Amino acid sequence: MSRTRRTGEGSSLELLLDTICNTFGGVLFISILVVILINMSSDAAQNIPPDEPAQSELMEMQLELQKSQARIQKLKNAIEQQHSIERQFVDPDTKRIVQKWTQLNGELTRLQESKEKALTNISKDQTLINKVATESKQSADALAHAKEEYNSLLSRLRTEVETRTQAAKLPKLRRTEKSEMVFFLREGYFSSYARKMGEGTYVPNTNEVVEKTGPQGAYIEPVSSAGIKIVKDDNATQESLESRLSDFEPGQHYIAVFVSPDSFEEFAVLKDLMVQKGFEYRLEPYTPDQKVYIGPTQNAKNVQ
Repeated sequence: MSRTRRTGEGSSLELLLDTICNTFGGVLFISILVVILINMSSDAAQNIPPDEPAQSELMEMQLELQKSQARIQKLKNAIEQQHSIERQFVDPDTKRIVQKWTQLNGELTRLQESKEKALTNISKDQTLINKVATESKQSADALAHAKEEYNSLLSRLRTEVETRTQAAKLPKLRRTEKSEMVFFLREGYFSSYARKMGEGTYVPNTNEVVEKTGPQGAYIEPVSSAGIKIVKDDNATQESLESRLSDFEPGQHYIAVFVSPDSFEEFAVLKDLMVQKGFEYRLEPYTPDQKVYIGPTQNAKNVQ
């Protein structure tokens, strides 16, 4: 039994050794094969000639290298020449003179540039001065022309005023306690603030005069082109005015007429009719931008 056991252990050891040897031999074989393949690839790469683009690029690089070497040599020669020239000026006084000359030359260049800049600025300033002088002359000519035109217009205005001015007697004013009835005369239209509704009853005539509110309170203004259009020497106009005035009593009311500058001729027609009907009146010149404020009735007004 014992003998047979020893024979089995020896066979196992031999198998293990055989396996190890085979493995080592395989690894060694693979390594040798890899080395051989690498050497063969390197030799093949060395034997393949470069293609034409690579050869052209190589030649261009060689030419550029030659040119660079030539430029380097030129620079070396220039540096040697410069050193040779500097060695000729070994005298310190000569060097100082050269440095001074270089400094003065730089200063001269700077002064010339400054002079050119100053001349340029002077040229610009002169152009501006000429422009201002031209504009000033034009303004003076325009002012002289404006003065001539003003004098001409003033002369025409005086002539027009003298032509249109009418001599009139100033009316005598008197105090009255009557109730005020407000009318407007603008653009030749005669419009009333109040209209009669019944016996002694008056309401706002909103078709001709409207009420508005401003910063200082309520005010009234006439409606454009509303009311009676006054035409001189026209019977229809006369009848319309008489009908409108008949709503009021001369013994109880007086007429306050706010007349714009464009309707003074029409007011002459209205005035004659008011005087004929026995009404006292108060003339109030006003402009369209002027506001006529309304409030509590104040007694004792001056009327004509």
